[in-house]
Parts: sequence; C-alpha cells; structure tokens
Amino acid sequence: MGRDISVLPGGGMRMLKNALSIARKEFADAVTSKRLWLIAGIFLLFSIASTYSTSFGFRIGARQTTRPMVQIASSIASATAYMAPLLGIALAFDAISGERERGTLRILLSRPIYREDVINGKIMSALAVTGLTITISSLAAVSVSILLHNISVTVDDVSRIGLFILFSVVFSFAYYALSLFVSTFSSKSSHSLVISVGIWIFFAFILSIMSSFIATAILGPPPTRALTLFNMSRRQFGNFTTPGGATPQELEEYLNYVRKVSEISGTIQAFSINYHYTQITSSLFSFVAGPLGFGRGEITIASIPTILSTRLIDIIILIVFPIVFLVASYMVFTRRQEK
Repeated sequence: MGRDISVLPGGGMRMLKNALSIARKEFADAVTSKRLWLIAGIFLLFSIASTYSTSFGFRIGARQTTRPMVQIASSIASATAYMAPLLGIALAFDAISGERERGTLRILLSRPIYREDVINGKIMSALAVTGLTITISSLAAVSVSILLHNISVTVDDVSRIGLFILFSVVFSFAYYALSLFVSTFSSKSSHSLVISVGIWIFFAFILSIMSSFIATAILGPPPTRALTLFNMSRRQFGNFTTPGGATPQELEEYLNYVRKVSEISGTIQAFSINYHYTQITSSLFSFVAGPLGFGRGEITIASIPTILSTRLIDIIILIVFPIVFLVASYMVFTRRQEK
C-alpha cells in the first residue's frame, strides 16, 4: 500500500474518515468494557472518599474553611494523581499488542486504510474516553460535596476546577502515549501491561523514595537538635509547625537543611511526569511547596495567571511528554512489518 496520499483526490479527507471510523469503534468498545467501568468506579470512589475526608475536617474544625471548595478540589487532585495514569495505561497497553496478539491487526491493515489511520483513530478515542471519565468523576465528587455540606462555589473555584480537569486529562493522556509506545513493539499485551505499570510505579513511588535517600546521602543526617524539636512538634500538634523552644539559629539551621533536601529531591523527581503534574495542581489548589510548612497563618491563594506563569515549565513538559511518545509510536508502528 502506498504511503503518498497527496496525489489521491480527497486523500486527506479519506484518512480522516478512516480514522474517525476506527475512533468510533474504539470508543464504543471502551465505554462498554468492564475494565473502564471498574477503573472509573474506583476513580469516583477515591475522589468521593477524599472529599468526604476533607469535609469531615471542616465539621470538626481541624481544617481552615476560608476556601472549602479549593481544599476539597485539592483532595480530588490527590486521588487523581494516582488514578489518572492507570486510566491511560488501561486504554493503551493492548491498543496495538492486543490487536497483534489476536491476529486482527493484519486483517485491519489488509483493508484500504493506512497505518496512520489506525493509530490516529485509537488516539482520538482515547482522548474522548479519558476526558469523559475524568470530567464526570471529578464533577461528581465535587457535586456530592456541594450537596452534602452546602458549600458555596465561586467563579474562581470553577475556573480552578476546570483547569485541573484539563491538566488531569493531559496527564492521563501522557501515560496513554507512553503505554501506547510500549504496546507498538510488544508482541503480548501482558508484557506491555507489566512494563507500563512498572514505569508508573517507578515514577509515582520509587523515584520519590530514591530522591530522599540521595538527598540525605549528599547532605548527611539532619541536625540532631533540630530533628528532636521537629519530632516534639509533630507529637504535640499533629502537623508541621514551628518547633517550640527552638532558638532562631536552630530554626534557621533546620529550615536550611529542609530547603536543601527539597531542592535536591525536586531536581531528581523532575525526571518524572508525575512530579510536574503535582507541581501544577499543588499550585492551583494552594499546596505548600516542599515537604512541610511552618506556622498556622492563612495560606495565600495565588491567582490563576500567576500560577500559569510560574508553572509554565511544568505545563510545557506535561504537554511535550505525550507528544514525544506519540511520535515514537508512529515511527515504530509505521515501520514495523507485521508477520
């Protein structure tokens, strides 16, 4: 089959029509699959559980309630950071390898369609399914909190939640692109699944642990006196507060150590797409940067333009990451000879 469609009348429209046909079939298969409903159900339960935990903190006075909707949305973001990658992986790990394993890929490619049509259709379907799942789950969790606890919502809250959903879809799609790339050169879906989940575990858990060990190895253990005060503070207040009884010099020494650990750890974790997503959502919902914050004062919520400008690098990386793996998937899939 020729690859040059520029000489064919309506070639571009034909490619789009073929891709849309494949996308419709993939979308129908996805929304009726038990796999998607299972992940979507777990996603929704995690989100609702997180919002309920935060709302319960409002009732007992353990949390500040200046911006309750922002704090509830931040709980949803915490759950999404773990569930969104699994959604992307679930949609992609057998996208190509599954077709190859079942023997349907050769039949599909024997039709008057191009390889680009196949992968474009699968990508369009994945974007639609990912966007629909994350949007419905997030809005459902927010709606439950509003109805149960009579929480008021401002225009700024809606804007932040909208941006959060957008970035979450991109984040999930980044893992879809990564898993799709693995699927293009895998002969078995099981191999693709193991590799994709292994990469997610490394980015989500192992790398953060490794970064802490590396930072400690470089800087050495924390100052003994400062660490003792820190542990006393945690036992007394149940959170990270200014250690009581510390001199200004001891407090400064402690803060400098923590700041250096955070810088080294952040530099190492910057190799993970999860880190950049978390940085964006943390800023969006007023998370304290770094491992801890001192004091009980009200946290200032940065404006959306400020957040977008200060997290521009993270946003760019979040967007470029899936593009790189999509291009790699195109290259592998279009050049590989199916046996």
